[in-house]
Formats: sequence, C-alpha cells, structure tokens
Amino acid sequence: MDVYRIAKKAFVNDLSGEGARLYGGRWNKKGTSLLYTAENRSLATVEYLVHIPLSIVPNDIYIASINLPEKIRIHTVEENELPSNWTEYPSPFQLSQIIEKLIEEKNPLAIRVPSVIVRGEWNILVNPTHQDFNQIKITNIRECFFDKRLLRK
Repeated sequence: MDVYRIAKKAFVNDLSGEGARLYGGRWNKKGTSLLYTAENRSLATVEYLVHIPLSIVPNDIYIASINLPEKIRIHTVEENELPSNWTEYPSPFQLSQIIEKLIEEKNPLAIRVPSVIVRGEWNILVNPTHQDFNQIKITNIRECFFDKRLLRK
C-alpha cells in the first residue's frame, strides 16, 4: 500500500516524525514521533494546505510516495471510538491520549485514522519507533504543484 506525504524539499526524505515530535499534532502530543501520511494524493494536498495560509505556500513543495508493505497490519481507529468533539480545532487532548495508549499497549507500525478535513477519507500515522519501521520505503518523490485557484486570497 502506498501512502503520501507532502513537505518542503529539505524535509521530504525525512521519515523520522521529528516535526510531530517537536510540535505535536491532532493525533500526538509533543514528544511523540509520528509520521503523518494520507491514503491518497488529494487528501495529502488538502491536509497540507489546511495548515498553511494560502498566501505563503512555499514554492519548494514535494510529495513522497511511501510504501507500506502489504504484510504490515494497519490498526484502524473508527469514528465511533472517538469523542463526539473529535473534529474540533484545536483538537481535543483525548485524541492524542487514544493514540498514545494504542502505541503503548499494541505498538502498531501504522494507524489508520479518519480525516477531519475530508470525511470518509483516512490518514495513516506511521510509528517511526516501531521495530519494523525499516520496511517503510519512499518509492517516489516528485515536485508538487498547486493549481493557482487553490491559492487565491
């Protein structure tokens, strides 16, 4: 299975989850490394753009295709397992607690979580501290172009 991640050129090869560890995110608290990816390119695009003011989207953006071997079990967190306010921004602290507990108890390599931005679509959180993380490979990197209509003010 391929998943997708968009990042500035300087960071597109970095699969360490360091950004998430430093700043935290919807699904992790500061101090926990996670690699945020999406099941398809279009969701990766929307997930990227929602975090950056459209007037300052950098020019050096790339999209990485990352292969998760088929034998890897992906743990799915269903919407009905989440608190009723799971879509709020800023995100409720309970979301990071759910993922922290899951990593502590089951230590999955990959966790499938619902997208807040595009309901019915899924993001894949990859755990870079998992013993089998070395099976995760970047298979393609290409420059990412955004249609100018997306970047209008």
